[in-house]
Amino acid sequence: MRFPQKLMIVSLLAVGSVCVPAAALPLPSSATEQPAGEQGGKYENEAFRNIAVTKTGPGQYAVKGEARVFEATVRFVVTDEGNTLADSFVTASQGAPEWGTFAINLSLDAAKLKAPVLTLFEESAESGQRIHKLNIPLPK
Repeated sequence: MRFPQKLMIVSLLAVGSVCVPAAALPLPSSATEQPAGEQGGKYENEAFRNIAVTKTGPGQYAVKGEARVFEATVRFVVTDEGNTLADSFVTASQGAPEWGTFAINLSLDAAKLKAPVLTLFEESAESGQRIHKLNIPLPK
């Protein structure tokens, strides 16, 4: 990564838009499973599969899945009508060429959400460009 993890966390805290612990928190009994559903209930591509999105409360989302990415680094952004609400990464349990599991917990300002989209991607080791992008609309 271009920035040490501590700097990334500081920048996220300044924005105050995301909470991304590596492990998933227990879901409250009122949580509703909202599987991502592009093709038969699944969003996937060559780098991401078995993605499940659970809305755990207003503006609260738990995302789990599998990734096959360089150095196990799963990059993600959340955008809403052109505004970036979150920009960070989590580490999968294994790096490519193996499939590793990952979990992302998002905490967004529910009052401001209109059409939030989570984009998972891998950052190219050669160019730094976003590759294998996977867009997932988040339930409001």
